[in-house]
Amino acid sequence: MKLINFIIALLLISCAGNNCNVSNKYPSNIKLVNYIDTIYNINKVNDFSRFVFANKEALFSFYEVNDSLSFNEKKESLFSLIDNIYFDSLYEDVIDRFTTPELLFNDFDNSIDLFNSQSNLKLTPKLNIIMSGFYNDIVVEGNNITVGLEYFLDKNNKFKPRDLPSYILDRYTPEYLNSTILTTYLSQYNFINELDKTMINEIISFGKLYYVVNELLKCSPERVVLGYTEDEFNLLENNETFIYSFFLQNELLFQESDQIKQKYISERPSTFEIAESVPGRVGRWLGWKIVSSYMKNSTYTLEELLKEDDYKNIFYNSNYNPL
Repeated sequence: MKLINFIIALLLISCAGNNCNVSNKYPSNIKLVNYIDTIYNINKVNDFSRFVFANKEALFSFYEVNDSLSFNEKKESLFSLIDNIYFDSLYEDVIDRFTTPELLFNDFDNSIDLFNSQSNLKLTPKLNIIMSGFYNDIVVEGNNITVGLEYFLDKNNKFKPRDLPSYILDRYTPEYLNSTILTTYLSQYNFINELDKTMINEIISFGKLYYVVNELLKCSPERVVLGYTEDEFNLLENNETFIYSFFLQNELLFQESDQIKQKYISERPSTFEIAESVPGRVGRWLGWKIVSSYMKNSTYTLEELLKEDDYKNIFYNSNYNPL
């Protein structure tokens, strides 16, 4: 993204036919703070401490510290992530790829405006952009969203986080940035009945969240919101009947075993219990299909959908039946 025009051109291509309004204006519905140059110019651990303490509302949770004592215990190790021979090169990669970071978040900004226009809940997120040397990707604390932008460099960039498997790294690219941020942020408003341990309860909770994010992000394809590559998403869509039949025949929807549920909900390279080619998190995708079916005839607003914690209402009134 060396040129702003190139950014806009890419967005226009990806958003064609999706009512995507691309703008080259700075976000107006979110407060955006760019700390990248500030942290790059820090050369001493004491300066790093002052920087974190001056912005502790956003950075304490990002750096996973609870108070001054816990920060002081790990400040040397945190500072070492930005005080090394590789950080200069990482910084150059970030500013070359994201020349004007503020323009990356117009889709997210528009989604907040759209949500607020139809909801009683008025969201006022503050988006903090940072480079931490791959300490953390996205952390949400109330209205504070802190993003380690280096995580979202291109997949083939020479600097990528080493602790993530390839099937997760597929989503740590610029294309998935807005959807990942919005999904993480809105998850705190997504109600679930925590007393109900059935799989259907959990997958519908995921489905609600994905449905809302998909409705709000006009520039992100469905597969991106769901966190799949094009091939993975097409495989799921083309085998919807088979996958749902598998869930029914194996009586999975009302399973309460954590071990069984995680096979179909958690991050995995594939759901080989169904087929080697079926990607992981297939239960979340199924929840999204059920919720999407429910919302075809529902008068719920997006806010009301997030607050609905009765899976029975959604499931039994969805009329979902791809068989």
